Amino acid sequence: MYIKSGKIGLFKTVNALIIAIAGISAFGNLLFSVFVLASEEFGTDSRAYPVIAFILFLMSVKIGIIIWRAILIHRVLKCRIYNSIFEEDHDGMIEYSSIASMIGRPEANVIKDLMWLQKEKFIINVTLTRTAVVVNVLPGDNTFVTVSCPTCGAHISIRTNGGGRCEHCGTFMRLKENQNV
Repeated sequence: MYIKSGKIGLFKTVNALIIAIAGISAFGNLLFSVFVLASEEFGTDSRAYPVIAFILFLMSVKIGIIIWRAILIHRVLKCRIYNSIFEEDHDGMIEYSSIASMIGRPEANVIKDLMWLQKEKFIINVTLTRTAVVVNVLPGDNTFVTVSCPTCGAHISIRTNGGGRCEHCGTFMRLKENQNV
């Protein structure tokens, strides 16, 4: 595996809490603003408008936080896609253009994602170069085992503790340590 699953789980949990708190708080700001505007006491008083404007500003900041954190979660969830690509690699190097074509995203976005994921230490055991990703195979993981595809029955080679795609039907398989071959 080329991702830190525990770190990803913790990140998703913390982000969910931040989004929930910001969402509840923003909703409370909205209700307070509506209550103030609807009340007869403050509805006609022009002194209430700066307070309401400030409350609505706070609400918009909280909505911005929610959107920003949702984008981060989306970016982190791409780790699984990149991990499956890294596990399939047999020669240790994958060009950014190949990854981009595999997942249907622009090459610049792939590079940006991978640089951020590596900087934040969500992906491990890979080195980013100017043109490609070098997959650093761990000791013991550079042996291959021949397995039968569960879909079409073809024999393919899969890296130990890794995964691979059937060359005949395209089914992705993951070989686990305790799996009998």
